Amino acid sequence: MGATTVLTTARLELVPLDPDRDAESLHAMLGDPAMDPYGWAEPTGDVAETRERLRADLAGNGGWTWAVRLRPDDAALGAIGIFSDQGRSIRGLSWHLRRSHWGRGIMGEAAPVVVEHLLAQPGITGVEAWIDTRNLRSIGVARRAGLQEASRMARVYPDHVAQQVVMVRAAEPRDSDVVAVFPDLPVRDVEAGAEQLAHVLGLHVAFRYPDPPTMARLTVTPWAGSQGLNLVRAEGTIPPVSLTIDLGIAPDLVYERALAAGLGVDGPPVDQPWYRRTFAMVLPDGQQLRVQGPLRPERG
Repeated sequence: MGATTVLTTARLELVPLDPDRDAESLHAMLGDPAMDPYGWAEPTGDVAETRERLRADLAGNGGWTWAVRLRPDDAALGAIGIFSDQGRSIRGLSWHLRRSHWGRGIMGEAAPVVVEHLLAQPGITGVEAWIDTRNLRSIGVARRAGLQEASRMARVYPDHVAQQVVMVRAAEPRDSDVVAVFPDLPVRDVEAGAEQLAHVLGLHVAFRYPDPPTMARLTVTPWAGSQGLNLVRAEGTIPPVSLTIDLGIAPDLVYERALAAGLGVDGPPVDQPWYRRTFAMVLPDGQQLRVQGPLRPERG
């Protein structure tokens, strides 16, 4: 079906995108090399290329894109819509605005009405936006539209690795039945194991209990409710255990830390067909941690 409804706010008119009508005004945005330092696509070279990109976007997402106008002007200042259909009822959301109009609250005004409209459509159960953690303007836009942080993922740029926050909103919000999963890792020395993994993986020791500890919790962040794992003191034979650790930084950095800490490894990180770079390290009690992270930047 696509975007067929004109949406309005106090200052804005959001009209279904028309590549032929809007390409010239949107070329000032899509052709600007400094417009989106966190984006995926290269700037368009001319209006014709901008028109073709807009057409391709509409063909991929079923027409769910709006051009953003600031009344009374009819020129498109930006665009907001969903990504190509990936066969999911949760749709990816993105927006872009000409730099000349940054800092005026335009996209923060547009996003809430678009999100409300999308979440009222059959077949769309939620929207999510993947935003570089340094892009504070876009994170603010997402919050204005009622999106909340759900998770984080690594992001590989041509010359560096960064992280992006996944901001989400459901059509029918509900609390999850499960709020966290904490695998147990048996070790003989909980205190030493906690300190070693905190250093090598950059984890946080949330607590140890009792003194000396028979259990310690390591978490991804220092905040309450963070995901992580438990170290539990084991007696006798320790069963074989294998865990996978997903990194938000280059795995080569963790590989060097593991070597410096005297841990066994199966070799340097290796690129895998599923776009991850992996290696395994072996803890003193024989447990294997499979470590995976982003690929190397092209110019890294």
